[in-house]
Amino acid sequence: MRRANRPAAIPLGSRAALNHDDDHQDAAAATQDVRYLTYRPLSNLPTPPPTYKEPPIAGSADDCDCDSSSSQAKFRGPAIHLVNLIPSSASLATASVPLVQSMLSRANLPLETVALAVCVLDSLDSRFARAWRLCCPLLHPDVAAPPNKRHTLPPTPPLPRLVRHQQQHIDSVRPELIILAALVIAAKFTEDPQQPTQFYCLRWGKALWSHCQLNATERCIMESLNYRIMPLCDQDYLADAMVDMQLAARQGDHNIRDPSPPTSNPGSDDDVFVPGHGRSQTVAVVESPAPR
Repeated sequence: MRRANRPAAIPLGSRAALNHDDDHQDAAAATQDVRYLTYRPLSNLPTPPPTYKEPPIAGSADDCDCDSSSSQAKFRGPAIHLVNLIPSSASLATASVPLVQSMLSRANLPLETVALAVCVLDSLDSRFARAWRLCCPLLHPDVAAPPNKRHTLPPTPPLPRLVRHQQQHIDSVRPELIILAALVIAAKFTEDPQQPTQFYCLRWGKALWSHCQLNATERCIMESLNYRIMPLCDQDYLADAMVDMQLAARQGDHNIRDPSPPTSNPGSDDDVFVPGHGRSQTVAVVESPAPR
């Protein structure tokens, strides 16, 4: 018994079957026309190249002043070791381990790249400190201040000449800039990020230094190394740097070097000041096994 609502079968090859197929084709063509009319073509601009790091989303760790505790703990040893490797005659200011630790956390570089930065700092000659103190540009207080925006307070009056002169002294430049430059050199050599200098100053350095200061520091480091980075990529050097960073994580903040005044290396010309170059080595306490 045939159901009343069941459509009747259409025999193949009949005129009704052909008309049925034509209806389906017309419906498909109409659908394609609608899709074509609503289709939005791609831009004619070329596809941009992939960047070193994707731009952070809102509320990411890069925009936060406080980084995660796990990332901070990961870079504690490298931060201590990098601070110890700053030439003692480069600046009278004391380098901050938490600042370097936050810088490493924001950069989030592989430990191998940080180890290369350690090798870079450890290979600086005795002339680097004096060259950096003479070549590093000083930020003028008026230039360092951000531009005035709408609905803000009026600009402050100019500082006295004496205070302005003190702020322009080289010791007012934080010595962590040397560590930032070493990290940038290591990242450029290993990963080739192709980022402008402002990227590292803003993202890694939190705008504590200008791009001119970072460029000058990079140039001084490269001149001290005679523009040779490849010999520092030896596996033995990197392995030793990794071990030193692990050992530095075990020592406390009281073992970090104290700021020392610049020293002068004896030479033939006593009238020319030549800063010395000190190195702070990580000391590991090895306990002897208990007698059986």
